[in-house]
Amino acid sequence: MAKKEKKEDLRTSMPELGIEPKENTGGTASGRSSIALEPPPGDHDTARTAGYLMASLGDVDEELSRVEAFNDGRTVEQILKGFTTAEAQDKLNKFGYNEVLTAEEPEWKKIVGRFLGIVPICMIIGAIISAAVETGCVEIEGELVECSCDPGRDWVSFALLIFEVVLIVYVDYRSEKNAADAVKALKEMSAPTCRAKRDGEWVEVAVRELVPGDLIELAAGVVIPSDGRLVGEGEPMLIDESSLTGESLPVTKFPKGEVLSGAVVVQGEMNMMVTATGVDTFFGKTIALLATVTEQGNVQNLLGTVAKIMCTFGLVGVIPVFFVLLFRDEVEWATSLKTSIVILVATLPVAMPLVVTTALAVGSYELSREKAIVQRLSAIEEMAGMDILCSDKTGTLTKNELVLDKDLIWCVNDSNAGEILKVACLAAKLEGGQDAIDKAVSEALRTFPEAEGGGMEQLEDYKVTKFVPFNPVDKRTEATVIAPDGKTYRMSKGAPGVMVELCCQGSLKKEAEDKIIENAQRGLRSLGIAIAEGDESDGEEYKLIGMISLLDPPRDDTEQTIVEAQEKGVEVKMITGDQKAIAIETASRLNMGTNIIGSDIWGPDGDALIRAQGSFGAFIEQVNGFASVFPEHKFRIVEELQKIDHIVGMTGDGVNDAPALKRANVGIAVAGATDAAKSAADIVLNAPGLSTIITAINRSRKIFNRLNGYVLYRMASSVLILGFFFLSIIALRFDFPTWVLILLSLVNDFTAMATSKDACRPADGPLKWNMTHVTIISVVIGLVGILENILLLFLASPNYVAWWEDWGVGELSTCQVVAVMYLNLALTTQLNIFSTRNKSFYFITSEKWGGAPPPSLTLCLPVFFSIAIAILIAALWPETIKLGGGANMVGCGWAPVGITILWAFIWFHVRDAIKVLSYKVLETGSDMFYANIGGMSVEQRRAHIKGMLKKARKRLGIKAYQKKGLKSQIESHEIPHHDQAKPHHKTPRLSVDEDAASKMKEFMSKIRLLEAEMKRLSQRVDKLEEAGGSGSSKKKGW
Repeated sequence: MAKKEKKEDLRTSMPELGIEPKENTGGTASGRSSIALEPPPGDHDTARTAGYLMASLGDVDEELSRVEAFNDGRTVEQILKGFTTAEAQDKLNKFGYNEVLTAEEPEWKKIVGRFLGIVPICMIIGAIISAAVETGCVEIEGELVECSCDPGRDWVSFALLIFEVVLIVYVDYRSEKNAADAVKALKEMSAPTCRAKRDGEWVEVAVRELVPGDLIELAAGVVIPSDGRLVGEGEPMLIDESSLTGESLPVTKFPKGEVLSGAVVVQGEMNMMVTATGVDTFFGKTIALLATVTEQGNVQNLLGTVAKIMCTFGLVGVIPVFFVLLFRDEVEWATSLKTSIVILVATLPVAMPLVVTTALAVGSYELSREKAIVQRLSAIEEMAGMDILCSDKTGTLTKNELVLDKDLIWCVNDSNAGEILKVACLAAKLEGGQDAIDKAVSEALRTFPEAEGGGMEQLEDYKVTKFVPFNPVDKRTEATVIAPDGKTYRMSKGAPGVMVELCCQGSLKKEAEDKIIENAQRGLRSLGIAIAEGDESDGEEYKLIGMISLLDPPRDDTEQTIVEAQEKGVEVKMITGDQKAIAIETASRLNMGTNIIGSDIWGPDGDALIRAQGSFGAFIEQVNGFASVFPEHKFRIVEELQKIDHIVGMTGDGVNDAPALKRANVGIAVAGATDAAKSAADIVLNAPGLSTIITAINRSRKIFNRLNGYVLYRMASSVLILGFFFLSIIALRFDFPTWVLILLSLVNDFTAMATSKDACRPADGPLKWNMTHVTIISVVIGLVGILENILLLFLASPNYVAWWEDWGVGELSTCQVVAVMYLNLALTTQLNIFSTRNKSFYFITSEKWGGAPPPSLTLCLPVFFSIAIAILIAALWPETIKLGGGANMVGCGWAPVGITILWAFIWFHVRDAIKVLSYKVLETGSDMFYANIGGMSVEQRRAHIKGMLKKARKRLGIKAYQKKGLKSQIESHEIPHHDQAKPHHKTPRLSVDEDAASKMKEFMSKIRLLEAEMKRLSQRVDKLEEAGGSGSSKKKGW
């Protein structure tokens, strides 16, 4: 509703700002009947390939001339008669329905497909074997240990595996249920019916049955159902194309003018001949572009990578186990296969999708409290790595409403700003049905200081006797007014060119024309204000008293949001369909850089600029934004940045933004966006302003840290389980109940879900997955855990050391040792949660020392509860309860439990210390190893940082800055533009120094950011130099 009201506010603005009319011809008719056509024969496919859709990107002129090019040989008179039903049917058979067909996979296929992944298949096979095979007794060294024998089918393992696989498939399916919402929402935006002329009468026709050449009727409020050309006679129409082109004001369309599908008629009535339907329309191509985007999110790719790594490790480990059980231990093949598959399943990240989805869902809930709706959960994680944010201008960076800039009121003939605003208001419609200009003028007078002539109350003393509204011929309004002193005046405001011709001569005319050109070059829309004494019969000639400038202002929080985004390492680029001059003016007001590229880049002249940078993506990196773009261009800009490994965000509000929103890693629809933009976006902002984006970045980086800790923990657990059972079966011939192993893995995963509410800090820059580091650290932690558990098994087993008598405890049976190992495995995996969440020692929580915040109570409680349950099971599990076939477990008593807990805590500190050392070796290197994993020694790293510092100082001219000050540096600096635009004029009130400083205002923020970066680099160099004397780096957090 908010979007609709904004567009209605602007509905009469454009003609008054100086659009030249064309020749007028034509009329309308009316009728009430309806008609339907037979469906076309066969499947008429209106879809197109991605190559077809992108083919026109480099040829904008051809795209714009497409409507004019349509010609079926009929005269104007024949067109105005419309088609007969038979003719329309022939056209329908030839061109197909006015719709875009997109292939949709049935829901059952989506569900079945998820069961066919590597992890679910392994789980299902394990479950089937557990239930189908009767597990026998395992002989250890020729003797049967009675307590370890429980012949029968393993229904517990079957139930646990089936439960888990169904759960993870269901959660994964539900989390991606909205994949096709964007296309559906765009289709629903088309008007369902329209009035078309068939068989000489006006009838209601379904929009999908329109064909090229049809004659339809347009009126205020109608959503144009196809591309077309206005025909016949009639007054010019106002059409809102902001959601398609980015132009913030309605455009005036005259007979023979082209109109686009999806635009909205704001004012006027006229007939239109359909020239393109379906995917060939501007609107249809937008829908088809959305259909070409099928890439998985970053989280899905990550999960796939982790699953492949774990599956590879698992297969390498369980294949030898299978053959050892089968041939050395002479276990029947089915039991050997079951044991191997269960170990593989426990190794795989079975519940990782569930845990990750839970973490992202918690983030989605947190964002919902900021009035932001997350439609694709994986976008939260991807936002953490976002390093470029592309943003539409109209309605996103700006308010999509006209505002009068009171600082740019131009006064002549001894007038002042207050007088000009008062005259402009008296020459405006102040009550009922105000247009956007009248609203802007009256709001400016209302908020102008009363001491300088502001305030609406003063208008009550004036009496308007006659008011002539704006019309496309005169292009101005006029009011006859009686002032408080009894004198009569005529007051007028209108298009600047018209007003100058009306009342300017000589030098004043030249000065006014220069002012119009200056405002136009800055993207400002001007209105001339004039006044004359007397009425129409005997009054004097008009006298120009000034000129006002109108613009679509930035949102209140846009500038601050851009500054904060840049401080967090996110570069903001403007991509707008509006004119280049307007884009540059908006960018300068937001301090985001004015190197804006126009439409020339999409033509032959742009090829040389792109070649100079090596690629289009590299060229995009060097500029601040693009103007006069189409939806295909926005789509391509985002795509090219992604090709060079950028994580790209996109903000927008219109249909023209929808393809880019869907293509981007993170699409963000702002408050008041169209349904198309909302459905294509990953995140929808419901509160005005852009500040929520910064909140989302902070929260996403916290969530990333949580996910990173969880993935590290899960991979370490997989290494531990695989390595322990590999060695325990092959080296120590230890038989462990499979159902206990499955239960252990399942409980650990569900406990780790609490990491979604863990306390953590957002990073200062974009975060990306480093799977090399994650894999190395997880393997190190896992290997230490393997050593801990294998050594305990060797010491505790009655077949080996049997150390319990040394502790004053009686010897334990094999089944009691099972309970001991179950407890130690549970303790190892649960305590690893606290280790993997912190790069430093688990007990260091200071940010200064590179530690993570203390773990949240939400994380601690499940972990401690899980440990308590494991302790109770290990101590008290009765011998009479035997679940599943194969080995059994019997409670070991409290004394062995206490010894096991002490053992686990000692080794936990050993693992944590080795983890810290591993991070140090990976991230900073060590003189002991001469070079780190990245191949750079400490001395090389110091030299590298010093070189970066030297380049930064040289780039900014720090020495000159310190001697001469910032102002002289700003005045001596120029920003190179890839395309040479006309000089950027400023108002005469600015001095030369002020003009230079104003041009370079955006450079100040970059200086501040780079100064902060240099300070940080200097501190790092100092620390490294200090550490150099002792032979090793002491700096933490590298």
